[in-house]
Amino acid sequence: MSRTWVRVATSLGFALLVLGQPGVSAPAGQDEPIELRTVVGCLARDADSWTLERATEGEPTERAFTSQDEIAVSRQQALGSLTYRLLGVGEFGVDGHDGHKVQVKGLRLNIDGELRLNVTSFQHLAPACE
Repeated sequence: MSRTWVRVATSLGFALLVLGQPGVSAPAGQDEPIELRTVVGCLARDADSWTLERATEGEPTERAFTSQDEIAVSRQQALGSLTYRLLGVGEFGVDGHDGHKVQVKGLRLNIDGELRLNVTSFQHLAPACE
């Protein structure tokens, strides 16, 4: 478990370091600034990937990890209408949470109109997605 956290923290730190450097541009096709966001939605498994459906737009955040207070707020939050493709979510043991309401934090990317989250935190909120 601690190796997973080390990998996640290292990945996030590297991404933030690189993106913060002068002269370093976002990936080709990136439509807006890359920022860390907290998003709530319904976890769904695709053929070979995971998505967050009925998701909120998300709130910008400076914390890569999640507090108990943030989880309590997210549990009460209404679902949205967006879909995100989740990157790196397999490290968080999401099997068994398909169709559940979850909170995801990550770097929000909008590449050629497709929303993606490079996941830094995954929190289960409820077994039903309502």
